[in-house]
Amino acid sequence: MSETEKKNQKLTQFWKYHIKQWSESGMSQNAYCRQNDLRPNQFTYWKMKFKSQALVPEFVQVPSTQINQALSLSGQKGLTLNTDNGFQIEIPDGFSQTTLAQVLQVLRRC
Repeated sequence: MSETEKKNQKLTQFWKYHIKQWSESGMSQNAYCRQNDLRPNQFTYWKMKFKSQALVPEFVQVPSTQINQALSLSGQKGLTLNTDNGFQIEIPDGFSQTTLAQVLQVLRRC
């Protein structure tokens, strides 16, 4: 492996690490960049680069206490899910679990 390839591999690993940490942090992109001395424009470039490489989506379990807290702050009944590929799913209180499972199966194929 050439020095250029090694450098590119390290750079790719660096940005994958930071994008993963940011996505798990709950922080805004700008706040994360400020905290970690990263340039927001570079962050956006790498995020879009990885997104275009069709990374497999990961589902993250969110504790129900966080969901309940967010709902009580918003005054909204139900839940709205926004996906990276631009879908927005509004789930009202008393939703059908079967229907949600079917919708998630379809989204996994996108």
